[in-house]
Amino acid sequence: MKIPILRIPYDKKDINYIQDKIKNMLNSGQLAMGRNVEEFEKIFSNFIGVKYAVGVNSGTSALEIILRSFDIRGSSVIVPTNTFMATATSVVHAGGKIIFCDASKSDLCIDPDDISEKIQKNTKALILVHIGGIISENFYAIREICEDNNIFLVEDAAHAHGSSLDGKMAGSLGIAGAFSFYPTKVLTCGEGGMITTDDISIYERALVLRDHGKPDHTKNIHTEFGYNWRMSELHGILGLQQMKKAEWILNERRRCASRYDKLLKNFTGCQTLSFSKDMQSSYYKYIVYLSGSVKRDTIKTIMRDKYDVELTGEVYADPCHSQPVFERYPDSLMKNKKSEGYPGADYVCERHICLPLYPGLTDREIEYTVDSLKKAISEGYHGDS
Repeated sequence: MKIPILRIPYDKKDINYIQDKIKNMLNSGQLAMGRNVEEFEKIFSNFIGVKYAVGVNSGTSALEIILRSFDIRGSSVIVPTNTFMATATSVVHAGGKIIFCDASKSDLCIDPDDISEKIQKNTKALILVHIGGIISENFYAIREICEDNNIFLVEDAAHAHGSSLDGKMAGSLGIAGAFSFYPTKVLTCGEGGMITTDDISIYERALVLRDHGKPDHTKNIHTEFGYNWRMSELHGILGLQQMKKAEWILNERRRCASRYDKLLKNFTGCQTLSFSKDMQSSYYKYIVYLSGSVKRDTIKTIMRDKYDVELTGEVYADPCHSQPVFERYPDSLMKNKKSEGYPGADYVCERHICLPLYPGLTDREIEYTVDSLKKAISEGYHGDS
């Protein structure tokens, strides 16, 4: 049985809807920043439960625009080292300096104890990344730290479309949230991003910044150093189609995760993650820690070559602080008052794997994946001895 990394299911009804929308778009002559993008923004803001949503061309752009909206130039921003590099580079591109923090093993998210050690006088924001769709079990402690130190709490919710904590959606928990619609994401437009916020000043600045710094797109007057961060109408159409199926997509992901939970419950070869009932994950990834000395690369190779099961990319295998770009540009990092390494992130990055999970994955395919994983782990141990 072949289990691919990803499937994006578009049925005949989905394709007809998209085709009709594209035809209307072409007849209108407006290919960017039109009615489809506006409708997508409105529906998405309602989905998240915020007043405002701004469509942009990527999740990376969404993060940078948020940071630029409250001007982090000359300031530092706390970022978990266990994240995609775009989280960190958004700080640099917005004119700030990065302070990396460790991760918690229990939820892969930023470690609140390390935050307190890393805050400096010029720290203006903290980016909380909802890794794999997980909202940190320490969220309220992290928020309190931010409030006590007058630090903006920004959500990198690229993995967390539909995740919630105590009934509040990811993207509504901080001053603003940034979403990505890359093909691998929970909801996808192929490319694209979204800013969500209740803060009108962030909303108004985002509208200007995404269109080359123009308050009025019909006039060639620039009040900010913006950029071409606009969302196209085509991506808006794909977004609208995804919103029509958002609940089904989330239910499918949670069904798959629940099946994995049951099948792996008493298996000692790996450790599953457990979450509070107050937190609902979007399950962008299904994450398990490998037990003992068996190596991830060995397991991935056996799964692929012997059992035809492709394991997805990690979240993440290489911590940001280890990236060679920071050796070339050391001034992009803020010198920390205290630096004793990143033991939590090292564990997370070295020990976890992500099992296939996407809408349409059948129970039989999940059972085959788990059976293959158990065999691969047994064979992996044998290979180590």
